[in-house]
Amino acid sequence: MNKGGLVSEVAKRTGLSKADVARVVDASIDAVRDAVVKGERVTLADFGTFERKHRNERIARNPRKPDVPIVVPARDLPSFTPGKEFRAQVLQRS
Repeated sequence: MNKGGLVSEVAKRTGLSKADVARVVDASIDAVRDAVVKGERVTLADFGTFERKHRNERIARNPRKPDVPIVVPARDLPSFTPGKEFRAQVLQRS
């Protein structure tokens, strides 16, 4: 499902217009993105947590030239951790 599919599904379930739902979805995504960029955690109960995580500098290897080390710089990355209920629902479907 992409964003258009999400908008259609939410519009169908709520009876709101797709244009209104699209604005709400866009605003929600922007709010989560802005908070994570600032370093804040965004927790949606029973769904999961979005946060910014730091990865330290590390040494990687090219399999074709294992003797040449490649330095991967430290950086911050967005991360999502699913909540207990969401994880349990996904595991039940497996």
